[in-house]
Amino acid sequence: MSSIWKYKYFVDVIENQSFTMAGNINYVSQTAISQNISSLEKMMGGKLLHREKGKVIPTELGEIVYRRAKEMLEVEELMIREAEHLRGQTKLRIGVDSSINKKMWQKVEKVYGDYFLDRDVLFGKLDCESAAKMFENKDVDLFVSYDSEQLNGLSGMVSVPLGRQKLGVCVAKKTTIPAGAVALDDLSGHIIYHSNQYHCSNQKEAEKYLQEKCLFVYAGNIDTINLKVEFNDGCVFVDSKYYSCDESGEIRELSDYDKECELRAYYRLNSNKIDVLSFIERLQEEIKG
Repeated sequence: MSSIWKYKYFVDVIENQSFTMAGNINYVSQTAISQNISSLEKMMGGKLLHREKGKVIPTELGEIVYRRAKEMLEVEELMIREAEHLRGQTKLRIGVDSSINKKMWQKVEKVYGDYFLDRDVLFGKLDCESAAKMFENKDVDLFVSYDSEQLNGLSGMVSVPLGRQKLGVCVAKKTTIPAGAVALDDLSGHIIYHSNQYHCSNQKEAEKYLQEKCLFVYAGNIDTINLKVEFNDGCVFVDSKYYSCDESGEIRELSDYDKECELRAYYRLNSNKIDVLSFIERLQEEIKG
């Protein structure tokens, strides 16, 4: 018998002030309770209980064992609850970076429709910060996003590449930035917006080259960037294929900048959901196709 039962019997005797009651609670005889506590006393090297006027009172050693036994039993209960919660999670929860447009959503939904229609799948639109918190709380299983230091830094996090796209800039439809492919120098004198929530917008090499020629403005999220680009004749570095701004603005290719955007699928290394890896494999095939 696991020693954890010895601790439970001991705790139950103290809290119920009765060997008989402890036996009834655990469906064992009073003799079994006494034998296990005796075994626990030998293990601890001293007497743990004594009786006084019908009461069961822990000794000084017994008080230490009682306190720590309670902690162990609480940890065991928590462990069992978490394991039951995980076993009960049959739904595959997929998040997609909020800065990725409907083209990628359509690919994710197509994979679901073609291969996982019989599974319970939940989709969500997230930013990287929210996704990181949800991974920590085990509230998301798979997240499609650009390469993110925030997600890469999470313990146990794994990511696999889905594809790479050429970097461009997104501009408003009425912009003074030249039409067609543009060089970095063509952006001189314009505002360039960026955000930690949209990792494609943070291009250190390009920003360093333009730092004396452009005004760089931080915007908190992708929706704010879209508005500022539209109304302030600005631009933002973007993934030229999957950026969310393609309906409200226009994308110009960068003719003299080779850095690409890498799209990745993030998941927990210790995830026990087979569907996660299967979904990623199907998504990789869909993107390549």
